[in-house]
Amino acid sequence: MNPDRTDEGGAPPEPLGAGSFDELAARLNTLRSRHGVSYRELHRRVVRGRRAVGNPDLPVFNTVYRCLRPGRRRVDADLVADIVRALTADEAVVARWRQVCQVIAGLTADSSWVTVSEELPADGTEFVGRHAELAEITGPGDGERWSPVVIDGMAGVGKTSLAVRAAHRLADRDGVTARLWADLRGYDADRAPADPLAVLDEFLRRLGVPGGEIHRLGPAGRQATYRRLLADRHPVVVLDNAADADQVRPLLPDRPGGVVLITSRRRLTGLAGARSVHLEALPGTESLDVLRRLIGAAEVAEDTEAAARITELVGHLPLALTVVAGRIRNRRDWTLRDHAARLAERRDSLRVEDELENAIGLSYADLPAEAALLLRLLAIHPGRDVDTRAAAALAGAGLRTAEELLGELVAGSLVQRRGHGRFGLHDVVRLYAAGLARDVDAASARQAALGRLFDYYRHTACRAMDLYAPHERDRRPEVSTSDVPAPDFADLAAATAWLDAERHNLVGITALAEEQGRHEDAALMSPILNRYLYNALRFADAEIVHGIAIRAADPLVQASAHMSLGAVYLRSNRYQESIDQLKQALKRYEAGGDRASWARALNNLGNAFDRLSDFAAAEDCYRQALLVHRATGNRTSEGRALGNLGNSAMRVGDWDKAAAYLDEALAIMLEVGDRVGECLTYGNLGTVREQQGHSAEALGHYRRALVTAREFGYRFPETEALLHIGVLLARLGEHDDALTQLSEALDLARQNSLGEFEVKALNGIGIALGGKGDAAGSIARHREALAVAEKLGDRYEQAQAHQGIERGAAVTGDIGTADEHRRMAQALLTEIGLR
Repeated sequence: MNPDRTDEGGAPPEPLGAGSFDELAARLNTLRSRHGVSYRELHRRVVRGRRAVGNPDLPVFNTVYRCLRPGRRRVDADLVADIVRALTADEAVVARWRQVCQVIAGLTADSSWVTVSEELPADGTEFVGRHAELAEITGPGDGERWSPVVIDGMAGVGKTSLAVRAAHRLADRDGVTARLWADLRGYDADRAPADPLAVLDEFLRRLGVPGGEIHRLGPAGRQATYRRLLADRHPVVVLDNAADADQVRPLLPDRPGGVVLITSRRRLTGLAGARSVHLEALPGTESLDVLRRLIGAAEVAEDTEAAARITELVGHLPLALTVVAGRIRNRRDWTLRDHAARLAERRDSLRVEDELENAIGLSYADLPAEAALLLRLLAIHPGRDVDTRAAAALAGAGLRTAEELLGELVAGSLVQRRGHGRFGLHDVVRLYAAGLARDVDAASARQAALGRLFDYYRHTACRAMDLYAPHERDRRPEVSTSDVPAPDFADLAAATAWLDAERHNLVGITALAEEQGRHEDAALMSPILNRYLYNALRFADAEIVHGIAIRAADPLVQASAHMSLGAVYLRSNRYQESIDQLKQALKRYEAGGDRASWARALNNLGNAFDRLSDFAAAEDCYRQALLVHRATGNRTSEGRALGNLGNSAMRVGDWDKAAAYLDEALAIMLEVGDRVGECLTYGNLGTVREQQGHSAEALGHYRRALVTAREFGYRFPETEALLHIGVLLARLGEHDDALTQLSEALDLARQNSLGEFEVKALNGIGIALGGKGDAAGSIARHREALAVAEKLGDRYEQAQAHQGIERGAAVTGDIGTADEHRRMAQALLTEIGLR
């Protein structure tokens, strides 16, 4: 017997919920013991695994051994991932361990917080020249249109401008149906480079893939889906500021179909099939063309010699020319010779000749003190862009003053307008200004500025959420007001637009607040943002924010975070993880005496049991929750519990009981304004009326649910309503209309990672195709449904799929297949108590 092996029962240890490196190491060691692998053998496996993928970093035995022992202040996430991979070979499991390592280290919010857009940046007017490079990039490239192109060169040389100009030209070609852009943040001094898996997740969203697919597909599945979509959609992809080849490799295609442009300060090697375009400084004539475009041809013509001297003094770098041109425009009382002389004087005073720093520094030196301070503070903001109110909070200034200061920085080309009233910094300017902030501003002053920013974001998020989810106002904490007033949100759409625009900033400032010691304040963002992140299917952000709250000191705040994570995992079809989190919430709520929240967590636990077809356990949870909600007077939660009891009665075919529960639930939801619950309950009532033989009334309920869901942009009930309408139309023999509704439901289910609806839509389409006489098509759809249902663990829908295959096989005369699937359906229905 292996001396390291222990006989441990139950499920293998999971990293989720570990609050320290010691706890994580203990769980990792338990995982090793369960697999019966000695420390020596584990070390050998890790070394073999790294050699197999060409990783030269081979750890010694003691490094691996200490990774599984307590007393670590830091842990190598890559080594933990390799240890787990050596034990399980399951990449989904490996990803979870790596994620928790990063959460504990406080790195997740940094690396998984990415700037991605489905629109290309504006094509700058200052771009001139680069004709040969542009032709090389936009040409066919060895007949493979999809070959990646790496544009490398020093900071400020114009890599991004060239990539954007080329991307716009390529995007105008026939067949291009999507555009994607990401800042990989490879050279940010204060933030970790963007996690390519987080970029991949955002790209998939913009290509129409479900928001929660990261959980269901796993890293390999997401990459395969992304590459398939690149070939199908023919997108132009720009990956800006890449740190190294490893960062971009997961984002590259593996077949013809798309164009990928990469910019980096390094010459990236090891990218199969990539073409390299190296940029040097601009030729002198092109530098003068840039200056003519930025300050005017007449101005340059007045003293071409001085203009040429200016271009030399800034090293013919496009970014430096842009910044200097801003200074020239703002100092019209100076001649070009005056500007050239000042540049020369400043350069001579530098210890190291740096044309780019010279240009930025000279423009910075011209700023009034208030504008200079704002620039430094913008550089330490945790986001990539801000609006005027956030800038005012940072500076501790009024809105009008902040607007004037931002205008001054834009005029000096030190801040860029990003559209829709937002402002950002070029990464080189950010780096320069962030360095100044550390040198010039006291740590206490920087912390105070970020504290004002956090208070503004927290206060405004509360105001936005009051419109977004008014029926849950009592679940959100009371927070102090901010010196900067929140926007006057006119309606739900305005509040949602603000949350969408500020989501990255809200997550980033929450992580930064925890890092700076404001643990309990940071934790309060979890209940504030919970409903938005849940409805918007921003599960990665939700895990970051709720993970911070789990580390709070207050056990009730921890409980709320566990419940929120349980809901996220339930929505993303991670049922066992959901149950684990909800049980943690129940334990803490019970210990804290919060019966109302305990009942809400129990209600959610019932939903998890329902997904696993354990209907008796689900109903028991709902009944206990209902009693508590009635005792505490929580009408919103009472309505939800009644709705769930109605759904539970529907699952076992007790239609009269279901109708009674649902009618009572609907009345409460209309009273409290629970629009999501209203949509879902109309849908369930439609199902009851349909089963009771009232098809017209059922169709009316379904359509009311659909209208309400679309009015408020709730994808979950919209998908369910389409599904109900399609299935009913199929049963009424209106098969073509049914297929239209069901196909739309299927698309929405896949786009939003609603696995339980995906399987129902597939089964519904199978029924409709069978009704049209397409037995083969029907069988194929039911088989797809069966595969999804098995992955989800939904035994009820597995039985429905088997019955559909049985019907199709009987029509085609395949009696053996029909009998086999009939038996399998009966066994499943018996197993869950429906036979």
